[in-house]
Amino acid sequence: MKQVLQHRIDSTFAHYDVNRNGVIELADIYALANRLLQAFGEPASSERGRELIEAYDRFWEMLADHCDTDRDGRIGPEEYREAMIEAFVEGGPIAMDFLEVVQSLLVIMDTNGDGRVDSAEFGVLLKARGLAEADCATAFAHLDTDGDGAISVQEYVAAVRDYYTNPAEDTPGSWLYPKALQRI
Repeated sequence: MKQVLQHRIDSTFAHYDVNRNGVIELADIYALANRLLQAFGEPASSERGRELIEAYDRFWEMLADHCDTDRDGRIGPEEYREAMIEAFVEGGPIAMDFLEVVQSLLVIMDTNGDGRVDSAEFGVLLKARGLAEADCATAFAHLDTDGDGAISVQEYVAAVRDYYTNPAEDTPGSWLYPKALQRI
């Protein structure tokens, strides 16, 4: 059990370390934001593009505040691992900041402005993370736990918590990242 969860934490660290230099830095977070901008076909200069960049700025601030224990502007694997265990396994202080970041991200994903993030909209995020298009509908079905056809902030946060705390497969959280990242 512990090995699966540690591997998931390490896999998300690798996902966030876009330039593969062994640490998460602000440049990595901007690279992730740019992936989403490209996936949504949104220019960084548009209102939605600026909102996405601002959300990722807040995401970086949250990560740095809670993970960068030596305050060098870089988050190493051990710093990240310890913070994620504290945050999600032990329920540490990152939870409130994380809610705000998720809220911002879901608002941006709501491309048609109907106040909901549907399967197609959420699929853009999943594909940007590397999930195969064929798996996006299955992943969405696992994450839409109330079956209303949309992913809410609460469902997304619950899935993230599940990802970091529940080693079982085919749970909502197990579908947040491509299975290839999660395999041991």
